Amino acid sequence: MKKISIMMLMASSFWGVAQERPELEEVFDPDELHTLVVLMEPIATDRPDITESAFITPIGWFQCEGGYQYSHAEESLPGGSVTDSHQFEEVLRFGINQRFELRAVINANTERIDQPSTWNDPMRRTGVSPITFGFKYNLIKESDVSPQITWLSQVSNSWIALGDYASVYPEQIFHEQRLTIEKGITDRFSLGTNIGAAGAMTGSNGFINEGMFSIAAGYDLGNNWSTYAEYFMDWRVISGQFQYTPNVDGGMTKLLTNDLQFDIYAGYNLSEYFGTRLPSTGWFIGTGVSYRLPLAHYLR
Repeated sequence: MKKISIMMLMASSFWGVAQERPELEEVFDPDELHTLVVLMEPIATDRPDITESAFITPIGWFQCEGGYQYSHAEESLPGGSVTDSHQFEEVLRFGINQRFELRAVINANTERIDQPSTWNDPMRRTGVSPITFGFKYNLIKESDVSPQITWLSQVSNSWIALGDYASVYPEQIFHEQRLTIEKGITDRFSLGTNIGAAGAMTGSNGFINEGMFSIAAGYDLGNNWSTYAEYFMDWRVISGQFQYTPNVDGGMTKLLTNDLQFDIYAGYNLSEYFGTRLPSTGWFIGTGVSYRLPLAHYLR
Protein backbone atom coordinates (compact mmCIF):
# COMPACT_ATOMS: atom_id res chain seq x y z
CA MET A 1 0.00 0.00 0.00
CA LYS A 2 1.08 3.57 -0.56
CA LYS A 3 2.16 4.21 3.00
CA ILE A 4 4.82 1.53 2.46
CA SER A 5 6.65 3.77 0.00
CA ILE A 6 5.85 7.10 1.74
CA MET A 7 7.46 6.07 4.99
CA MET A 8 10.62 4.68 3.49
CA LEU A 9 8.87 3.78 5.68
CA MET A 10 10.32 2.67 9.28
CA ALA A 11 11.05 -0.23 11.72
CA SER A 12 13.69 -3.08 13.66
CA SER A 13 12.57 -6.49 13.03
CA PHE A 14 15.07 -9.03 13.91
CA TRP A 15 17.29 -7.55 16.56
CA GLY A 16 15.66 -9.69 19.23
CA VAL A 17 17.60 -12.70 17.99
CA ALA A 18 20.85 -10.73 17.98
CA GLN A 19 20.54 -9.21 21.46
CA GLU A 20 22.39 -10.60 24.45
CA ARG A 21 20.95 -13.56 26.35
CA PRO A 22 17.56 -12.97 28.02
CA GLU A 23 17.30 -12.18 31.70
CA LEU A 24 14.98 -13.65 34.30
CA GLU A 25 11.60 -11.98 34.25
CA GLU A 26 8.30 -12.48 36.05
CA VAL A 27 5.41 -13.58 33.85
CA PHE A 28 1.91 -13.69 35.36
CA ASP A 29 -0.31 -16.70 34.88
CA PRO A 30 -3.63 -15.51 33.36
CA ASP A 31 -5.45 -18.16 35.45
CA GLU A 32 -4.18 -16.46 38.64
CA LEU A 33 -2.72 -19.70 39.95
CA HIS A 34 0.76 -18.38 40.57
CA THR A 35 3.56 -16.24 39.20
CA LEU A 36 6.00 -17.95 36.90
CA VAL A 37 9.65 -17.03 36.60
CA VAL A 38 10.80 -17.91 33.10
CA LEU A 39 13.44 -16.98 30.59
CA MET A 40 11.92 -14.26 28.37
CA GLU A 41 13.54 -13.30 25.10
CA PRO A 42 14.22 -9.57 24.75
CA ILE A 43 11.56 -7.57 22.92
CA ALA A 44 11.58 -8.24 19.14
CA THR A 45 10.21 -5.26 17.23
CA ASP A 46 9.04 -4.40 13.72
CA ARG A 47 10.86 -1.06 13.85
CA PRO A 48 12.92 0.85 12.92
CA ASP A 49 13.59 -0.97 9.64
CA ILE A 50 11.14 -1.84 6.87
CA THR A 51 11.75 -5.58 7.29
CA GLU A 52 8.99 -6.79 9.58
CA SER A 53 9.99 -9.26 12.28
CA ALA A 54 9.12 -12.92 11.83
CA PHE A 55 8.67 -13.31 15.58
CA ILE A 56 5.31 -13.25 17.36
CA THR A 57 4.50 -11.12 20.41
CA PRO A 58 4.45 -13.39 23.52
CA ILE A 59 1.06 -14.81 24.59
CA GLY A 60 -0.99 -12.30 26.57
CA TRP A 61 1.53 -9.49 26.09
CA PHE A 62 0.73 -6.10 24.57
CA GLN A 63 3.48 -4.42 22.55
CA CYS A 64 3.51 -0.77 21.47
CA GLU A 65 6.05 0.48 18.93
CA GLY A 66 5.92 4.24 18.42
CA GLY A 67 8.10 6.72 16.60
CA TYR A 68 8.57 9.91 14.62
CA GLN A 69 9.93 10.22 11.08
CA TYR A 70 10.79 13.20 8.89
CA SER A 71 11.17 12.61 5.14
CA HIS A 72 12.01 14.79 2.15
CA ALA A 73 11.17 13.58 -1.37
CA GLU A 74 11.44 15.15 -4.83
CA GLU A 75 9.83 13.69 -7.96
CA SER A 76 11.22 14.62 -11.36
CA LEU A 77 8.22 13.76 -13.50
CA PRO A 78 6.77 16.54 -15.72
CA GLY A 79 5.52 19.18 -13.28
CA GLY A 80 7.53 17.69 -10.44
CA SER A 81 6.82 17.94 -6.73
CA VAL A 82 8.65 18.39 -3.44
CA THR A 83 7.15 16.72 -0.37
CA ASP A 84 8.19 17.25 3.24
CA SER A 85 6.49 14.85 5.65
CA HIS A 86 6.27 14.48 9.41
CA GLN A 87 4.87 11.15 10.53
CA PHE A 88 4.00 9.80 13.98
CA GLU A 89 3.49 6.03 13.92
CA GLU A 90 2.02 3.61 16.42
CA VAL A 91 2.11 -0.15 15.86
CA LEU A 92 0.01 -2.04 18.43
CA ARG A 93 0.53 -5.80 18.77
CA PHE A 94 -1.04 -8.45 21.04
CA GLY A 95 -0.02 -12.11 21.29
CA ILE A 96 -2.94 -14.55 21.10
CA ASN A 97 -0.92 -17.79 21.14
CA GLN A 98 2.55 -19.00 20.23
CA ARG A 99 1.88 -18.63 16.50
CA PHE A 100 -0.68 -15.82 16.19
CA GLU A 101 -0.82 -12.11 17.01
CA LEU A 102 -3.27 -9.30 16.26
CA ARG A 103 -2.03 -5.87 15.25
CA ALA A 104 -3.04 -2.33 14.27
CA VAL A 105 -1.08 0.49 12.64
CA ILE A 106 -2.02 4.15 13.19
CA ASN A 107 -0.13 6.85 11.27
CA ALA A 108 -0.67 10.56 11.96
CA ASN A 109 0.87 12.74 9.23
CA THR A 110 1.55 16.32 8.25
CA GLU A 111 2.67 16.88 4.66
CA ARG A 112 3.73 19.97 2.70
CA ILE A 113 3.54 19.36 -1.06
CA ASP A 114 5.02 21.96 -3.40
CA GLN A 115 4.83 21.91 -7.21
CA PRO A 116 7.44 24.48 -8.31
CA SER A 117 6.23 24.47 -11.94
CA THR A 118 2.86 25.95 -10.95
CA TRP A 119 1.80 29.22 -9.37
CA ASN A 120 -0.17 27.40 -6.73
CA ASP A 121 0.80 27.78 -3.10
CA PRO A 122 2.18 24.62 -1.45
CA MET A 123 -0.56 22.26 -0.35
CA ARG A 124 -0.71 21.12 3.25
CA ARG A 125 -2.31 17.88 4.37
CA THR A 126 -2.80 16.85 7.99
CA GLY A 127 -4.62 13.95 9.58
CA VAL A 128 -4.60 10.22 10.23
CA SER A 129 -4.04 7.85 7.30
CA PRO A 130 -6.44 4.91 6.85
CA ILE A 131 -5.97 2.76 9.96
CA THR A 132 -4.56 -0.69 9.30
CA PHE A 133 -5.69 -3.89 11.04
CA GLY A 134 -4.10 -7.29 10.60
CA PHE A 135 -2.41 -10.35 12.01
CA LYS A 136 0.77 -12.37 11.94
CA TYR A 137 0.76 -16.15 11.78
CA ASN A 138 3.94 -18.15 12.31
CA LEU A 139 4.34 -20.87 9.68
CA ILE A 140 7.72 -22.36 10.63
CA LYS A 141 9.67 -22.00 13.88
CA GLU A 142 13.39 -21.26 13.70
CA SER A 143 15.71 -24.23 14.16
CA ASP A 144 19.38 -24.96 13.58
CA VAL A 145 18.72 -25.42 9.87
CA SER A 146 15.48 -23.55 9.11
CA PRO A 147 14.63 -19.86 9.50
CA GLN A 148 11.62 -18.41 11.27
CA ILE A 149 8.90 -17.90 8.62
CA THR A 150 5.75 -15.88 9.30
CA TRP A 151 2.85 -14.63 7.20
CA LEU A 152 1.70 -11.03 7.73
CA SER A 153 -1.74 -9.97 6.47
CA GLN A 154 -3.13 -6.43 6.80
CA VAL A 155 -6.18 -4.47 5.62
CA SER A 156 -6.65 -0.68 5.46
CA ASN A 157 -10.12 0.80 5.12
CA SER A 158 -10.18 4.27 3.52
CA TRP A 159 -13.30 5.11 5.56
CA ILE A 160 -11.33 4.84 8.82
CA ALA A 161 -9.25 8.00 8.41
CA LEU A 162 -9.24 11.49 9.92
CA GLY A 163 -8.58 15.04 8.77
CA ASP A 164 -7.48 15.66 5.20
CA TYR A 165 -6.79 11.95 4.68
CA ALA A 166 -10.48 11.15 4.99
CA SER A 167 -10.92 12.49 1.44
CA VAL A 168 -7.52 11.69 -0.11
CA TYR A 169 -8.18 8.03 -0.90
CA PRO A 170 -11.11 6.68 -2.94
CA GLU A 171 -13.68 4.68 -1.00
CA GLN A 172 -12.08 1.27 -1.10
CA ILE A 173 -10.23 -1.30 0.99
CA PHE A 174 -6.52 -1.98 0.55
CA HIS A 175 -4.76 -5.20 1.51
CA GLU A 176 -1.14 -6.18 2.04
CA GLN A 177 0.37 -9.66 2.29
CA ARG A 178 3.98 -10.34 3.33
CA LEU A 179 6.15 -13.37 3.88
CA THR A 180 8.68 -12.57 6.62
CA ILE A 181 11.80 -14.71 6.96
CA GLU A 182 14.42 -14.39 9.70
CA LYS A 183 17.47 -16.41 10.77
CA GLY A 184 20.17 -16.01 13.38
CA ILE A 185 23.45 -16.81 11.62
CA THR A 186 25.63 -16.54 14.73
CA ASP A 187 25.04 -15.43 18.33
CA ARG A 188 25.55 -11.83 17.18
CA PHE A 189 24.63 -11.72 13.48
CA SER A 190 21.19 -12.22 11.91
CA LEU A 191 19.49 -11.81 8.55
CA GLY A 192 15.89 -10.99 7.70
CA THR A 193 13.92 -10.54 4.50
CA ASN A 194 10.37 -9.62 3.47
CA ILE A 195 8.52 -10.28 0.21
CA GLY A 196 5.19 -8.50 -0.14
CA ALA A 197 2.29 -7.77 -2.47
CA ALA A 198 -0.57 -5.30 -2.09
CA GLY A 199 -3.52 -3.79 -3.88
CA ALA A 200 -7.15 -2.73 -3.70
CA MET A 201 -9.90 -5.19 -2.80
CA THR A 202 -12.41 -2.98 -4.63
CA GLY A 203 -12.16 -0.70 -7.65
CA SER A 204 -10.28 -1.07 -10.93
CA ASN A 205 -6.64 -0.60 -9.91
CA GLY A 206 -6.06 -4.33 -9.53
CA PHE A 207 -6.08 -6.77 -6.64
CA ILE A 208 -2.28 -6.82 -6.76
CA ASN A 209 -0.60 -3.78 -8.29
CA GLU A 210 2.00 -2.91 -5.65
CA GLY A 211 4.57 -4.75 -3.56
CA MET A 212 7.90 -4.65 -1.79
CA PHE A 213 11.11 -6.55 -1.15
CA SER A 214 13.62 -6.02 1.64
CA ILE A 215 16.71 -7.62 3.09
CA ALA A 216 18.36 -6.55 6.34
CA ALA A 217 21.39 -7.56 8.37
CA GLY A 218 21.61 -6.98 12.11
CA TYR A 219 24.59 -7.19 14.44
CA ASP A 220 24.77 -7.22 18.25
CA LEU A 221 27.43 -4.72 19.35
CA GLY A 222 27.31 -5.82 22.97
CA ASN A 223 26.11 -3.95 26.08
CA ASN A 224 22.54 -4.15 24.65
CA TRP A 225 23.41 -2.07 21.57
CA SER A 226 22.61 -3.38 18.07
CA THR A 227 23.00 -1.99 14.59
CA TYR A 228 21.48 -2.82 11.21
CA ALA A 229 21.83 -2.10 7.49
CA GLU A 230 19.03 -2.67 4.99
CA TYR A 231 18.10 -2.50 1.32
CA PHE A 232 14.43 -2.27 0.36
CA MET A 233 12.41 -1.48 -2.72
CA ASP A 234 8.76 -0.68 -3.39
CA TRP A 235 7.29 -1.59 -6.77
CA ARG A 236 4.06 -0.69 -8.52
CA VAL A 237 2.41 -1.14 -11.90
CA ILE A 238 1.22 2.15 -13.44
CA SER A 239 -0.45 2.16 -16.87
CA GLY A 240 0.97 -1.29 -17.53
CA GLN A 241 4.54 -0.23 -16.68
CA PHE A 242 6.57 -1.74 -13.85
CA GLN A 243 8.19 0.93 -11.66
CA TYR A 244 10.22 0.63 -8.49
CA THR A 245 11.94 2.79 -5.89
CA PRO A 246 15.14 1.41 -4.29
CA ASN A 247 16.34 2.61 -0.88
CA VAL A 248 19.01 1.91 1.72
CA ASP A 249 18.82 2.64 5.42
CA GLY A 250 20.53 1.83 8.67
CA GLY A 251 20.34 2.57 12.35
CA MET A 252 20.92 1.50 15.93
CA THR A 253 18.82 0.13 18.76
CA LYS A 254 19.43 0.19 22.50
CA LEU A 255 17.77 -2.35 24.79
CA LEU A 256 17.11 -0.32 27.95
CA THR A 257 15.40 -3.25 29.70
CA ASN A 258 14.20 -6.63 28.48
CA ASP A 259 10.88 -4.99 27.54
CA LEU A 260 11.96 -1.47 26.47
CA GLN A 261 13.91 -0.49 23.35
CA PHE A 262 15.07 2.84 21.88
CA ASP A 263 15.97 3.27 18.19
CA ILE A 264 17.35 5.83 15.74
CA TYR A 265 17.76 5.45 11.96
CA ALA A 266 18.21 7.19 8.58
CA GLY A 267 17.83 6.24 4.92
CA TYR A 268 18.29 7.41 1.34
CA ASN A 269 16.49 6.98 -2.00
CA LEU A 270 18.76 5.37 -4.65
CA SER A 271 16.54 5.98 -7.71
CA GLU A 272 18.94 8.42 -9.40
CA TYR A 273 21.72 5.80 -9.27
CA PHE A 274 19.53 2.95 -10.59
CA GLY A 275 18.00 4.91 -13.47
CA THR A 276 14.44 3.96 -12.52
CA ARG A 277 11.33 4.82 -14.56
CA LEU A 278 10.04 6.86 -11.63
CA PRO A 279 12.88 9.37 -11.14
CA SER A 280 12.97 10.70 -7.59
CA THR A 281 15.35 11.64 -4.81
CA GLY A 282 14.87 11.77 -1.09
CA TRP A 283 15.99 10.90 2.40
CA PHE A 284 14.46 10.24 5.81
CA ILE A 285 15.43 10.14 9.48
CA GLY A 286 13.57 8.93 12.53
CA THR A 287 13.58 7.72 16.10
CA GLY A 288 11.26 5.73 18.34
CA VAL A 289 10.58 3.73 21.48
CA SER A 290 9.06 0.26 21.81
CA TYR A 291 7.81 -1.45 24.97
CA ARG A 292 5.71 -4.42 26.02
CA LEU A 293 3.70 -5.35 29.11
CA PRO A 294 1.74 -8.42 30.28
CA LEU A 295 -1.73 -7.13 29.36
CA ALA A 296 -3.42 -10.43 30.28
CA HIS A 297 -2.33 -9.87 33.89
CA TYR A 298 -3.69 -6.30 34.03
CA LEU A 299 -7.02 -7.40 32.56
CA ARG A 300 -7.64 -9.99 35.30
